[in-house]
Amino acid sequence: MYDVKHRFHVLSIVPSQENALKQKGLYEELLCDRCEQLLSKWERYASLVLKGGVPLTANRESNLWHVSGIDYVHFKLFQLSVLWRASVSGLQFFENVALGAHEERLRQMLLSADPGDTATYGCIMFGLQFNGEVLTDLMVQPGRIRLQGHIAYRFIFGGFLWAYVVSSHPIPKILERAFLQPSGSSLFLVKDANTAANLVGFGQELMRLSRL
Repeated sequence: MYDVKHRFHVLSIVPSQENALKQKGLYEELLCDRCEQLLSKWERYASLVLKGGVPLTANRESNLWHVSGIDYVHFKLFQLSVLWRASVSGLQFFENVALGAHEERLRQMLLSADPGDTATYGCIMFGLQFNGEVLTDLMVQPGRIRLQGHIAYRFIFGGFLWAYVVSSHPIPKILERAFLQPSGSSLFLVKDANTAANLVGFGQELMRLSRL
């Protein structure tokens, strides 16, 4: 996580792995220049969407936001690029993301700029808040979970929890409705970090180890 001086702290609950202070983020020489440029345009668009640089329409119902106006192709390809890069990465931070045969399929989709349909590697996004503020300075090691009987991978970065459903079987409609739609609409559920059991448990363990 980042502190108020925007220094990057790596916090660990592994007893043998001490906390560390990094210059900025996690880096790896992973892509050639051509692929870097291909993915960077989707990154730029996603950054604009998340930071308010793209005009969107949003309607709120309690903690649920209905958002429209998103470019399906650009944003979905950004989502897929994050999932694929985590799978091919050699960094320990991404060791829990192992996509198997899905990895090559994702690579081909990215190379051909094919976002697939709604259900193909769909992602549910939860906005994270802490004490009423957006929780943007936190990144958590991705992990494998299950959603409605399907394998999913959970990421936390950019103020959101991203849950990617990776399955070769039909996706339940209740999940598919929460994915980004080709029309450019999406649902976002806003959650308080205090109610996210994995984050609370992680924080409690850091406290027990006197690392927070």
